[in-house]
Amino acid sequence: MKRQFCLPCFLELQKAGKHSIKRVGGRNQKITCWRCKRRRYGTDYEISRKGAKND
Repeated sequence: MKRQFCLPCFLELQKAGKHSIKRVGGRNQKITCWRCKRRRYGTDYEISRKGAKND
């Protein structure tokens, strides 16, 4: 699923290693982060759980 994340939240998710995250958007712009609900610079990411079935 597509979500918008700021850079700090993206790095936390990547470090945890529970999700496979791929950048979909272009350049960074002002967005409202899906995780922390703050208005920061970020972009769109495609996120899914590692090992989950994709039906």
